[in-house]
Amino acid sequence: MREIEIQLPDAVAGDVVGSVIDNAIAQSGLTVTLRDTLKKFPGCVHWHVKEGRAAGTLEITFLPKTGRAWFTIQSGWRAAWIDAKMTMLQRIISRGK
Repeated sequence: MREIEIQLPDAVAGDVVGSVIDNAIAQSGLTVTLRDTLKKFPGCVHWHVKEGRAAGTLEITFLPKTGRAWFTIQSGWRAAWIDAKMTMLQRIISRGK
């Protein structure tokens, strides 16, 4: 498993970060296959995203109470498209829109 921190923009309020991430996912051309919460992180927003029907799943988690967001790539869900899309998502998220 690999975890990569997401740099959130300072100017974006915590209650808006979920929408910023939703918009970044849409702008990057990825598909949300799950948007839920995790028992391990109560109150978080957790996404599974895919690139069309390609293999691999990128997980994104935002924990409002700490203001932390991160990407997770499970060992069995790795794919060639993931690194490029993480870079794109980070760039879009950092704009805060």
